[in-house]
Order: sequence, then C-alpha cells, then structure tokens
Amino acid sequence: MELLSTGIRKLDRAIGGGLIPNGNLLIIHNTYSTGWTIAFEIMRNRLEMGDFGVVTNTVLPLSTLEIELVPSGVNLRSLGESGNLAVIDVFGSLHGIKYGEDFVYSAENISADTFVPKYSMLFKKIEEETMGNRRVVRVDFTLDGFAFFLGERNTLRIFQRFMALSEVDGRESINLWVLNRDRTSEKFLSWFSLYAHYVVEVVSREGMGERLYVRKSPLVYTPKEKGMSIERGRKGVILR
Repeated sequence: MELLSTGIRKLDRAIGGGLIPNGNLLIIHNTYSTGWTIAFEIMRNRLEMGDFGVVTNTVLPLSTLEIELVPSGVNLRSLGESGNLAVIDVFGSLHGIKYGEDFVYSAENISADTFVPKYSMLFKKIEEETMGNRRVVRVDFTLDGFAFFLGERNTLRIFQRFMALSEVDGRESINLWVLNRDRTSEKFLSWFSLYAHYVVEVVSREGMGERLYVRKSPLVYTPKEKGMSIERGRKGVILR
C-alpha cells in the first residue's frame, strides 16, 4: 500500500511511515498548545506535492486565522489565490461576513438540518471551479467549533454521514481533524478517536514546552512514552 508523506519526516516515522490514502488524522491539543497548526503545515506540504486543500473554518474570522498561522509559515491567502486551496467559511456564513476572494465559499441559513446538503453543494462547486481531479486534503478547523455550533450529537451524526458518503465518492483524500480537548466532552473525544485512523496529541505544560504523542496508528509504530518535543522553526514545526 502506498503511504502518503505528511511532509514532516519525523512525524512520518513516528506514525509508522506516513498516511494511508483516505486516512483520517485527528490532532488533539490543549488550551495553550499550538499543535493545531500541524494540520495546516501538513496541508501546505501536500499542496506542494500537487494536492488541493479545502479548509472548513468554524471558529475564527479569516483575518484572525491568517494571523494565527504566520508562525507556522502557512499563508492561506497565497495558497488560495494560487488556485491550490479553498475555504468553506462556516464562521463567516453564520455571522453574515462575505469575502470578495474567489477562494472563499459561504452559504446562507446553515443549520444542523441543512449542513450536509449545503456543504456538499459548496464542495461540488469547488470541484468544478478549481479542484479538478487532484487529491483533496481537508482540514476541519475545528471539531470543537462544529460541536459549539451544531451540538456534539449533531456533529457526530454529520461526520458519520460524511464518512458514509466518502465510501462511494471515489475521490482520494486526506482528512485532518483538529480538536481542542478542553472544549468538548470526553465522550465526543472518544467517538472521534474511534473514527480516526491516526490520533496525535500535542500537550503544552508550563515549564515543559510542548510534546507530541502518537496515540493511534493503523501502521506498526513504536509509542514514545515521553513523546517528542516540539519547537518552532521559520517554516513550522520541528520535532526532536
């Protein structure tokens, strides 16, 4: 089976060699951790290899998200304007924000009942306008944002529906899920840990910096009890 690189060599080794096609990678972090940016770094690296990115944003104005990503070296605007990325802006849709950029997509009257058809409509539009036949790298930012907007039970049902649809879709994908564990219940975390093929947790502790732990992988890997320390380089995360 072909494995797909995250573009972060030490992370590839830590999870057993890379990502399986159509794999779900869950990145868990706590309140003061910047580990969530790893999802965007993986996306950027995969775009450099020819994939197409779709970011579903539920939690921040896009201007704020762009600022938060500066230390990781990910430029959403540049990636979007180059035709390699699209943003499905749920946050903007909920708050009546309309952006003029062609790579930002929104819809009106989104709710738990209408989310799946409206998201599917926007995704189809992206496929036709810019994505083409490229492999898609999806970043769901964030699962806790979905839970806040839709409720945990509805979010679980919606993601179950999307997983069922992907079985017959035929398009190869990489799915990157971001979850702040301090904002949702343990039950919610437990369900998404089941749905994910890979689970990576990044923990920030005072005086100890940030450490990355591999909690789950479908590949043969050797768990590191003390995790891997994280530092920030000019182009993103450095694992030690």
